[in-house]
Amino acid sequence: MMSFKLIYKNVGRSIKDYAIYFLTLVLGVSLFYAFNSVSSQPALNDLNYSMEIFGDALVTYIGLLTRFIAIVFAFLIIYANQFIMKRRKKEMGIYMTLGMSKWRISFIFVGETFLVGLFALIIGLGLGFLMSQVISILALKMFVGDAVGYKLLLSKEAIKETIISFSIIYIIVALFNTRNIMNIKLIDLLTANRKNQELKVYNKWATSSLFLVAITLITTGILLLMKFGLDKNYLTVIVSLLGVGIILFYYTISGVMVFLAKRNKKLYFKELNSFLFRQFGSKMQINFLVISILSALLIASLVVLGTGFSVTSSMNKQVTTATPFDLTIVKPYEDNKNLLETAKQDGIPLKENLKSYVEIMLFNADLTYGELFKEQQVKLSDLEQEILMSQVTLITETDYNKILELSGEEGIRLGENKFIINANYEPFNKHIQYFLNKEGKIRIGDKELTPANKKIFGNITYLTNSTRANDVGTVVVPDNMKNYMNPDSFLLNGVFPSQEIEGTVYKIMNNKWVEKSLDGEIYYVTKSVIQDTYFGVFGVIAFISSYLGIILMIVTLSILALQQLTETQDNKERYLTLSKIGADKKMINRLLFRQIGFYFISPLILASFISIFTTKVVLEKLEPFFEVSIKQNMFLSFGIILLLYVIYFMATYQSAKQVILDSRLK
Repeated sequence: MMSFKLIYKNVGRSIKDYAIYFLTLVLGVSLFYAFNSVSSQPALNDLNYSMEIFGDALVTYIGLLTRFIAIVFAFLIIYANQFIMKRRKKEMGIYMTLGMSKWRISFIFVGETFLVGLFALIIGLGLGFLMSQVISILALKMFVGDAVGYKLLLSKEAIKETIISFSIIYIIVALFNTRNIMNIKLIDLLTANRKNQELKVYNKWATSSLFLVAITLITTGILLLMKFGLDKNYLTVIVSLLGVGIILFYYTISGVMVFLAKRNKKLYFKELNSFLFRQFGSKMQINFLVISILSALLIASLVVLGTGFSVTSSMNKQVTTATPFDLTIVKPYEDNKNLLETAKQDGIPLKENLKSYVEIMLFNADLTYGELFKEQQVKLSDLEQEILMSQVTLITETDYNKILELSGEEGIRLGENKFIINANYEPFNKHIQYFLNKEGKIRIGDKELTPANKKIFGNITYLTNSTRANDVGTVVVPDNMKNYMNPDSFLLNGVFPSQEIEGTVYKIMNNKWVEKSLDGEIYYVTKSVIQDTYFGVFGVIAFISSYLGIILMIVTLSILALQQLTETQDNKERYLTLSKIGADKKMINRLLFRQIGFYFISPLILASFISIFTTKVVLEKLEPFFEVSIKQNMFLSFGIILLLYVIYFMATYQSAKQVILDSRLK
C-alpha cells in the first residue's frame, strides 16, 4: 500500500519531469486514434465501386503506416523514459541507501510510468476524438464529395487498437526500466550529477574552410535539384551532396559562431553570453550528427506536409474547373447515326434523363499538328510525338458556342475567313502561341484562314478521364467551312438533373457499352467517375502525407526536447556555479531560454531553406494534375510546424527551469 502512495506522490512531485514524456504520449495517442477512426464513418463504407477501391487503399495504408509509427513511438518513448531515469538517479540512490530492494524501486518507477501513461491515454483519446471529427469531415469531402453523411461517433475499433498498441509500448518501457534498475550501482547513482564537458578548440582556418565546403556542397546540391529535379540519374548525387553538406554544416557551425562572437567582444562578454556561446558550441560539437539527422527529418516533414496541403487545397478547385458537364460521349463518324440514336437503339434511356445537352460534329482537314508547328523546334515525349502525326480537330463556330453556353460561358464571333484555337494542354500551348504570334495561316479546301485573335482560348470542350486539361488544339472555324471539312466523330456533352440519375444512367451505359468502349467504338465518361478517381488517388496521397509529416515533426521535436533536458540535467552544477558567482535567477532563466531556443532553431535553419526548393520540385511533378500555390502551402506547413515548435519549446523550457530550480538557485 505504501508503494502505491509513493507512486502517486512521486508523479505529483515530478510532474514537470514527465512533461515531454506526457506530451509525446498524448500527441501519439490522439493522432493514432484520429486517423484509425476514419474508416468507421458509415458514409465511407457506402461508396460506389471506384471510390471503394481508394477508400480501402486509404484504410490499408493508414494501417501499415500506423504500425510503423507505433514502432517509432516505442523507441521515442523509451528515449524519453531514459531522461526521466537519469533525472531520478540520485533519488534511486537514496532509496537503495535506505534499504529498499531493486525490485521494489523498479515497481515504483514502472508504476509511475504506468500512471502517467494512463492519464496520457485518457487525455489522448479525448483529444483524438475531437481531431477525428475534423479528419472524418475532410475524408468525406475528399471521397464522397460532401460531408452530408457525417456522423459524430466514437470508434470502438480505433480505441481498441490504440489501447493495445500503447499497452505493448508500456510493457516494453517497463521491461527496459526494470533491466536498467537491476544493472545500476549505488555509487553511480549518488555521483550521477557530477558530469562535465569541455569545448574542443579546433583550428579556425580548418573549421572555416570546412564550413565554406559545406555551403558549396549544399548550394551545388540545390542547383542540381532545380536543374534536374527528381531525375533518378542525378538523384543519388543530389542527396549525397546535400547529406554531406548538412553534416559538415552542423559540424563546423559552432566553431564559426564562437569565432565570430569572440571578435565582437561587446556581444561576447555581455551578461552570460560567453557561457551561452561556449555551451551551445559544446552541444553542437557533440550532437552534430543527431542535429543533421533531425534537420533531414524536418526537410522530409516540411516537404510531405507542403505536398499534402497543396494536393488538398487544389483538389476542389481543379475538379470544378475540369468538369463543367456531367457527361461526355464520343463516337467515330461511321454510319451517320448520332449518339442519341445509338443510345436509344442500344436500350439506354439517355435523352429522357438529360436536363440539357449539346450534340455536335467534330471535323478534320488535311492538316496535322506537326505541320502546324513545322517552323518550330518541338521537344515532346514519345507519346506526344505521336499526336504530331494526327490530324487537327476542327469545330464550327455555332457548335463551339453551343458548348460554351452549356458550360455557362459567353460565345465568340468570328469574321469571314477567320479562326481561333481552343487549347489547354500545357506542352502544346507554347507552340500554338508561337504559331498565332507569327500570323500562322490554315488552308481548308481552297480557303485560307487567318487568326481572329492571337489569344489561346482555354475552354473545356469535353470531359476526359482525368482533371488534366488535354485539348491539344481545336480550331474553331466559320460555319460555311463545313462543306470543305471531313466528318470525324460525334460529340455529346450533357447535364443530368441529379447525381442519382447520373449514376443510374452510367450503370446502364457500362452494361451496354463496356465492350464497345474497350474496342474503341465509343468513349463515355461522367463527372462523378472523374471526381471519384481524382479524389481517390490524391485523397490518399494527401492523407498519408499529412499524417506522416506531422508524425515526423513530433519525433524531431521530442528528440530535441529530450536532448535539451538531458543536457540541462548534466550541466546543472554549472548553473549552480553561475549562481554562486553572482548571476541571479532572472539572468539564468534568460540564458536557459536563449540556449534552448538556439538549439531548437538550429536544425530548422537548413531544413526550411532546402525544403522550399525540394517542395517546389515535387510540386512541379504534380503540376500537370494540380493548380498549386507553393507560397501559400509552405506558409501553412510552417504554421503547423511553428505551433508544434512553440508547444514543445515551452514544455522543454519549463521542465529545464525545474531542473535548475532543484539545484537551489537564488
